[in-house]
Amino acid sequence: MAADLGTWIVQSGVDDPVTGANAVEDASGFAAVAGELSDTGHLAVISQTCDIALTGPGKRHPLVQVCPVRDVGAAFSGEKLEQIKRGEVGEYVYLTAAPIDTADWAIDLRASFPISKGVLLTTVPVEGFANEEDELALAQRIGVKFRRPALHDAVADLIVNAFNSAIGRAKGTAVWCDDVEQIRLEILRGSRLSPQLVRAVVVTDTKFDPSWRTPLRDVWKAQRKLLQAHGIAQAAIAFRTLAEWDIRDYRASIPLNVPALGRGSFE
Repeated sequence: MAADLGTWIVQSGVDDPVTGANAVEDASGFAAVAGELSDTGHLAVISQTCDIALTGPGKRHPLVQVCPVRDVGAAFSGEKLEQIKRGEVGEYVYLTAAPIDTADWAIDLRASFPISKGVLLTTVPVEGFANEEDELALAQRIGVKFRRPALHDAVADLIVNAFNSAIGRAKGTAVWCDDVEQIRLEILRGSRLSPQLVRAVVVTDTKFDPSWRTPLRDVWKAQRKLLQAHGIAQAAIAFRTLAEWDIRDYRASIPLNVPALGRGSFE
């Protein structure tokens, strides 16, 4: 939809130190501010389809959620832009059929806010994706954004980024990439936010050839000192097929979002 304004809540009486919003006085201690969040003049509706409808379950939902659409082609170049196009940057979902043919636009998941359905009644819909597959990919990305488990920063950042970078570099040249379905994490001691002992588990379609294990094993070993600096110990990386993994252990492990795998999200 064609629009660029967004709203958010700030503490009243002071300039907001994060968004830069000017001070607004309000007796409640909080205030709503509005500003331009989209540099393309468009917002993307991200609510579930049934919630958008005026009948059925949608009758109980007077508001829908939207996100700004950003001109990532103007903001980024080179490898960063290519990563966004491949779906490897968590906060951006690339529009495969942007309203302007030559534009590189993406939905910015860093900000979402509600609008009245009344706005939709007076707005002409704008298609942003080339096919249903791309639309379903958006749903997956939104689900990952809000459903992903809370993890210690060292796990969420260091480990995920290390595996994502290694797989991204190897893709297209290393045959083992196609056989990796997931990378999951087992917390062997401690909790998700305060882990003491962790193990990475590579889930594969078939038995992994021993020579194929080396690159991923090296990635895992390279994180040892970094994890130790956070008080986290490592257990040896494991390679398992779904057929040989007890379902209870599988469910107890944590799926890591590694965009370079191109596998979507997992429970």
